Amino acid sequence: MKKIAMLTLLTLVSSASAVKVGALIPLSGASSVSGQAQKNGLLLAVDEINKAGGVLGQPIELIIEDDQSNPAKAVPAFTKLVTVDRVDFMVGGLGSSTTLAITGAAKQYNTFMAWSGAASPLVEDAMKDYPYFFHYHPWAYYNFEAILAFFKNLKGNKKAKNIAIAYEDGPFGSTGLQDTVAAFKKAGFNVVLTEAFKAGSGNFAPLINKAKTQKVDIFYWIGYDVDALPLVQQMKESNLDVGLVYGAPPSWPIGFEKNKLSQGVASLTMWTPELPSTASKNFVKAYKAKYGSITDEYFAPLAYLNLKTLAEAINKAGSTNKDKVAEVMAKTTFDTPLGKLSFTPSQKIKYQGFKGSNWVTFQFRDEKRIPIFPLKVAKKTVLYPMP
Repeated sequence: MKKIAMLTLLTLVSSASAVKVGALIPLSGASSVSGQAQKNGLLLAVDEINKAGGVLGQPIELIIEDDQSNPAKAVPAFTKLVTVDRVDFMVGGLGSSTTLAITGAAKQYNTFMAWSGAASPLVEDAMKDYPYFFHYHPWAYYNFEAILAFFKNLKGNKKAKNIAIAYEDGPFGSTGLQDTVAAFKKAGFNVVLTEAFKAGSGNFAPLINKAKTQKVDIFYWIGYDVDALPLVQQMKESNLDVGLVYGAPPSWPIGFEKNKLSQGVASLTMWTPELPSTASKNFVKAYKAKYGSITDEYFAPLAYLNLKTLAEAINKAGSTNKDKVAEVMAKTTFDTPLGKLSFTPSQKIKYQGFKGSNWVTFQFRDEKRIPIFPLKVAKKTVLYPMP
């Protein structure tokens, strides 16, 4: 009888334990602005989930580790979450290089990954046969489709034709570069320069000097927030004459819009605080209540919905069984601040979320981010050439 009673007690204790979710995000290093936005979104989601009753009747437990924007740091941080903290699920993820580094460990430990970042198709290749990988962020080729559509519109109206490409030399910037160049050429553009740089180095003189030998209508750069200010500052100091600077970092430096050097710089976002949907308005209201102001970084609502949708799927599954949760995730359409979310196959993985239909191009204008494309959401026409 004592043995039966003890087993019953252990079962009750086990069933009452909190669901642990690990988050691997860059709170320091080159991607820290995006990582801090992710952290804020995740913590807001925890508040709302637990206020609504938690997961499987218990408060959800979120354990955050900093990958330091460094693949060498990401692997031990990921391993700790899985083996020491023994998390049930993983969320977060931002950099392609850090995500690529942990794909082997994820497969080794059979980890369920609801992943909000990493756009490189190299990650897609690595996870194409993995049954527990749900990818929220559009892959780079979806992103590029939105960028190319804007450039074609710019070309038609403003005769912008010559493109210089500067890219960080990791997986995020360099993957698919040849395909990018080919797509630009097919669309009628002249690619006059392709030049790599080291993210976070702050040294852009070599590529700027090469760009000065060409007529550049569009300067297209792919890097991280840490690269933005030194790049535009050195371009200004070198008197590099370009029609438009178009950046594709996951986030921009805090306060960048207030710097005069930002005026006219264009970029891409998946979300703005002005979106009219109820889900977005509710997020903005809750975010302001918790943090005192709203962010412009889309990784905050993306991380928020990352955890919220996972918690909803676990509750619907009534279990932490990975197969049951995956089945629910695959069949559910979620209402999120970024729009409706459902998981369907991409080119190589089974569970791809957003595919780029909600990308918006904006320009930094008068200390704000002003939507300029697609035309149906544009608040102003494009400022070209830049001041």
